[in-house]
Amino acid sequence: MLRVGGTSYIKVELKQLFAFPGMGVTRILFTFELVNKDQASNGYPLWLGGKVEVDARGGGRSYVGHLQPSMAQPISLGRFGEEASTQLSLELSGEQLWLIDEKRTNGGVRLFVALSGQAAIDGQFVAIPEVQPLTHDISQSDWLELVRQTGLRRRMLLELDTPSVATHPELTEALNFYSQAQTRYSEGSWRQCVECVRQSLAALVGMKADEEDDAASVEEALSEVYKQTRIDRVGYERRRELVRKAAKFMADLGAHPEVAETRKPDAYAALMIAGGLLHSFTAPQVPA
Repeated sequence: MLRVGGTSYIKVELKQLFAFPGMGVTRILFTFELVNKDQASNGYPLWLGGKVEVDARGGGRSYVGHLQPSMAQPISLGRFGEEASTQLSLELSGEQLWLIDEKRTNGGVRLFVALSGQAAIDGQFVAIPEVQPLTHDISQSDWLELVRQTGLRRRMLLELDTPSVATHPELTEALNFYSQAQTRYSEGSWRQCVECVRQSLAALVGMKADEEDDAASVEEALSEVYKQTRIDRVGYERRRELVRKAAKFMADLGAHPEVAETRKPDAYAALMIAGGLLHSFTAPQVPA
């Protein structure tokens, strides 16, 4: 409920959310229904804006952005009991959408929408202060549909915190090679990128790039662990090492002697796999 001046109130209900993808940003359209709850009122014009916050895990709220009018204002609110509608929009970057997605609880998203503005009553401008925000729960299915509307799921992204050499000095060489791989990728040097990934994956376990592993040894290691899974539990640490061996073998340019054989998708795949492994090796080992 919005308070207008001292005695007038407006009932507000968020009716719909819809996403419109743009260039680098997505516009989320909020459709509100307003009902005049002042029995003595003959109606009045009003102007509304607001802000949006999202529920954070563990309590608290995180600011998302401001709501801006997406249709002409003032809004013409009729007499007591009459309805009006308006639309406000929120612009979000792709990174913000991912951050909201990460904060989902039980699959859904909880938004807090606080409206404020002013109204013109009897020739006087009256403030509409920000009060208790509306709570709007977006179910898992509705959130996934909203994300689909943004087009965000059409892209595969890898955004991980860069491990710190200061906190992981034993991985200095591996991290340096990975940084070089990223540079070569940005330059469009696909083969050099893949070669740097190969060296990074070897340095990750304190080895040189040429010290391991041919196709036979990789297949043998995989076969051995597969047999073991039939009689015992094989944890992530052992499986991760197998992935590292296989990824390093994939990045071996000796199997791809022609320059044209190493393409951008190959370099990107190598970067994604190696980046995930680096993150896994340096992340705190705590239960999920």
